[in-house]
Order: sequence, then C-alpha cells, then structure tokens
Amino acid sequence: MTENNPDPSTLKKLLHEPMTHFVVLAVLLFGVYGVSSLGGGELLEVRQQDIDARIFMQELSTGRELTEEERDQITALYIEEQILVREAVRLDLDNDARIHDMLAQKMRHVLSGDVIQPDEAELRAYYEANRDRYTTLETVDVVELVFDTPDDPVEEALAVLAAGGEPEEILALEPGTDSPLPRVNRLDLSNIFSDEFSERVFAAQIDEWVGPYVSNRGQHWLRVLEREEAELADFEEIVERVRLDWIATEEDRLLQIEVDRLWDDYVIVIND
Repeated sequence: MTENNPDPSTLKKLLHEPMTHFVVLAVLLFGVYGVSSLGGGELLEVRQQDIDARIFMQELSTGRELTEEERDQITALYIEEQILVREAVRLDLDNDARIHDMLAQKMRHVLSGDVIQPDEAELRAYYEANRDRYTTLETVDVVELVFDTPDDPVEEALAVLAAGGEPEEILALEPGTDSPLPRVNRLDLSNIFSDEFSERVFAAQIDEWVGPYVSNRGQHWLRVLEREEAELADFEEIVERVRLDWIATEEDRLLQIEVDRLWDDYVIVIND
C-alpha cells in the first residue's frame, strides 16, 4: 500500500478556487477510511480509487481529460467532504442514515450557524460595495429586418435604410421579413449575432438602422426604437435581497474559517 501525503495548506487553498465549488459529484456514497492517532492530529485515510471515480465521472460529464489542477481540486473537495462527514458523525448527525454528501451539507450549516442579522449600516455598506450586482443592464428595443438574400439590397432600399425609413417601406423594395426584439442587452445581441455587431447597435442613435450582418438566413439590419439605461436599484426597494446576499456571504466566510480549522485537526493520507 502506497501512501501519498498531500500538503494540507495547498489543498485548503484549492478550496477557494471557483472550480472547487463547481465540481459537486455524488458518485460514491460511502468511502472507506481508517482512524488513528498520528502527530497530534486525527488520521483520515481515503482511498485513491474513490477519488479516481469522481475524476472519471467529471471527465465523463465534461467530455474531456481534466487538467492536473482540476484533479487536485476534486481531491481537495473530496477530502473536505470526508472531514465534514467525520465531524457530522461526531455530532451524531448520522442517525437519519443519509448518504455522506447530505451529512457534509448538514455540517456546513452547523459550522456557519453563528451568522447574526445585519443592521442597516452593514446592509448599506454591503449594497455600496456591490453596486454592480444591483444595477440593471442597459437594454434596447429593436426591430430586426432580414433580407431574403445575403447580397446587397437594391440601391433604393439602401437609401431608405440610410434615411431611417420604416420596415414596410423597405420591404416593398426588397423581399424579406421584420420582427421585434424587445429589451435585449449587449450579451443577448452578442449571442445572437456577434460582439462587434452588438456594440454597433448599442452605439447607434434612435431610429438608426445598423447593418448589415450576414448569416445563412440572409442579410440582417437592426433599428433601435428605444433605449433603457443601466440603473442602480434603490436600496429601500431591494433591502430584503441585500439582506439575503449579506447573510449568504457571511455564512460562506464563517464556513470557510471553520473548514480551514478542521483541516488543521487532521492528517490526510491517500491510499492507493
């Protein structure tokens, strides 16, 4: 049996990475590990094959081979779950016979249970520090004109486009269709067309036609009808949302402090 002893500080650091919070797999219900006393900390042994199974399922889900860093992150997450399970069992939270990931989730709630209710000053400070979160995106109402061919329309139609003419007038000169696109933001238009075309539309004046954008459907032109600027929501209108966000952030902060403390109580050994 080969023993690999990962650096606890390195593994703990990985838990702060976004990928760690993304990879939440429930492949194996119960791992096999042993407990003994070693170096002043409790020994937690986990099986490499259990970790490999999680890595395999993630690769199956993503359709690609994981990087070494991603493998380390999955390893760190699995070890953290086993630590939380051990603590949950210690607190007698396993009597309902739930699987390990449920026990770990319970323990997370226990560890972050000291969150207090924020006062108004704390909420306002959080609101000001996270203004982007509470600001609506700039949107435009546009009408889309699609000519049946990707080729340039007749000169008469181009002239009406340049003059900001109505869709009906343009379609009388060049075959195509028109349809509304209400309240779209930059990302919406980028997904439909392209980043460059989206920026051109948002830079346009009201009633100005922007184009052409060529696709397999034909030649696209967009006309901006109305614009709604980005706006920060009033604090009083969203105070309950801010309160929930503050509590969630504080729970995460306290949870990570407690999880980091628990890491220091264990000596981690991964068995092949």
